[in-house]
Amino acid sequence: MTSEATETTDASDAAGTAGATETAGSAVTAGAGARATGVATATESPAADTSLRGRSSGVVQAVGRRPADIRRRPWESLAIFVVFAVSYSVLGHWLVVDLHVVGFETLDRWARALMVSTNDPPKLAAVGFDLPPLSVLFLAPFAVVPALTKTLAVVPVVSAVFAGFTMVTVNTMMRRAQVVIAVRLAVLAALGLNPLVVMYASTGGRSFLWLALVLAALGAIFAWYVTADIRFVMVAGVAFAVATLAGYGSLVWFLVSLVLVAVILARLGADGTEVEGTTVGLASPTVYVVALWSAFNLAILGAPFHWVTESSDVGTSGGVSDLSFLEILRGTGELVLDGAPIAIVVLPALLFTGVARRNGFALWLGILLLVTILTPGVAVLVHLTDSPLTMDNALPMLLVSVVGAVWLARSTVQGPGLVAAALAAGLALSIPWTFSSMETFRHQGLERAFHDAITTGETQEGTRTLDGSYVGYGLEQEVADYISDHVDGRGSVLTDNASTYAVVLLTGAPELFLDRVDRSDDDWAEAAEAPADHVDYLLLSTDTARDALSRRYPEAAAGDDLVLEQVFANDRYVLVKVPDDYRYGDQLPDDLDADGNGVLDSEESADPDGALDEGGVGGVVGEGPADSTDSTADEQSGGTP
Repeated sequence: MTSEATETTDASDAAGTAGATETAGSAVTAGAGARATGVATATESPAADTSLRGRSSGVVQAVGRRPADIRRRPWESLAIFVVFAVSYSVLGHWLVVDLHVVGFETLDRWARALMVSTNDPPKLAAVGFDLPPLSVLFLAPFAVVPALTKTLAVVPVVSAVFAGFTMVTVNTMMRRAQVVIAVRLAVLAALGLNPLVVMYASTGGRSFLWLALVLAALGAIFAWYVTADIRFVMVAGVAFAVATLAGYGSLVWFLVSLVLVAVILARLGADGTEVEGTTVGLASPTVYVVALWSAFNLAILGAPFHWVTESSDVGTSGGVSDLSFLEILRGTGELVLDGAPIAIVVLPALLFTGVARRNGFALWLGILLLVTILTPGVAVLVHLTDSPLTMDNALPMLLVSVVGAVWLARSTVQGPGLVAAALAAGLALSIPWTFSSMETFRHQGLERAFHDAITTGETQEGTRTLDGSYVGYGLEQEVADYISDHVDGRGSVLTDNASTYAVVLLTGAPELFLDRVDRSDDDWAEAAEAPADHVDYLLLSTDTARDALSRRYPEAAAGDDLVLEQVFANDRYVLVKVPDDYRYGDQLPDDLDADGNGVLDSEESADPDGALDEGGVGGVVGEGPADSTDSTADEQSGGTP
């Protein structure tokens, strides 16, 4: 996608590059395979570029050869990547480790990644089905050293790496737009300092894990339109496929891009065979991964579209399920105004350029940006999500707006420098505006915690988000430290990791726990029925609505069970000791003898409250053994684990 040689330009660019003095490129024609060739100069001037416009009907793309493109600059790309990745990692260490600004969804994903390699036994099933699988698997290589994972020092690194890759992609697109390096660096600096970009790049959120891949796909289509090189369509197809398994929202951009490629080829006179072959090449990788993932859902969960209907990508928690159309419209406007204000200028400019100047690529980018803006509101309107229009939805709007502005720079008569400089200025001016909005925006996750951490430099442990969710992981750290100091036997602590994942992560030792990932939900339910036969302790969440084990032992979770001795407790967790020969039963004070020993009723010991469903697990979390780690918190939301 970032292949870079030199650019040459066709006399009448389909993108609408007006007034450029262009050199004739080469054209691949249909029929007997006759080829009209011209001389392409190896320069990087604005007058040099090859496009689809001048190609004759039939085969309009470069097939079997590599047309001229911008010169490769690997050291420049590497320098940009390193600067941004290292900067976000360092800032992220301060925010996450020192100031405790991190979402529980992020901790959940890292706990799963840790269990993939270090659980007892290691389990790929720890990934689960409620999150896009690559949003966890991308973390797994970084979680192989539990000592680094338990300190959370590695948490910001992955998001920082993908953010660095995003900046390289944006720089490459600006190079294809013939923007000079000084202006490119100004744009990258202004974009990189945007508060939304900084927050999601440095606090471990999964936004950049899929947005980086979507931007890579858009960059490949950008390169295809400029060079007519069909290889870039194939690169875009692979990027979209990987992005889909990292974030299901990628499918929206994929579908719009698929239509774009087909329409452009048809307009340029490509025959049906070329249109069909190109679109199939673009679509095949994504169609394949969607079909494969649906097959896994069908085989394991019995529901092929469980990944759509139950995913935290489309059904997050804690939001408002009923917003009126006017409220959705207002929320969408606030997202654009506060999170991506440059879209207010870029969107009409793209649509005008596309229609008035017959600039097909500008029109497509305008449609893509419009779809990006409308998608969060539509998702709420049709109940694909129960979350409101949270501020993280502005990040895709911002990035697509930047891509659109880069194309406008390439298409301008006055040259790309002026528009790119205006883009840099607009991004810079929006920094204080967006940063201030993060403190007061109605629907958000950790944006205010991030704002307060940056402005005060003080830890956010124990603070609350605007919706009342808890910020920080101090209570989880207390339990994890106690377990690390007092428990050393493998599988000694029975717990529902869907609720206690943060504790498991912070111990760095998932082998100490007997959880729902270890073997199966049936085995876990058996251990819950007769814990003394399997474990020494029960780790319970005080939130009995979400913890299947706490629902089974509500008195113990509340600290009222006189048989299960409480050895450690705080506001969110209770660790109890399991007596020898203990079995599950309805242990009330009247059931105790004079010595305080439990008198069990065998009939009551068979799940009197129906805490477990037919599969042996409470209905809090999905279905089947591989779905045992359902997320209970939103992306970048404080939440209650």
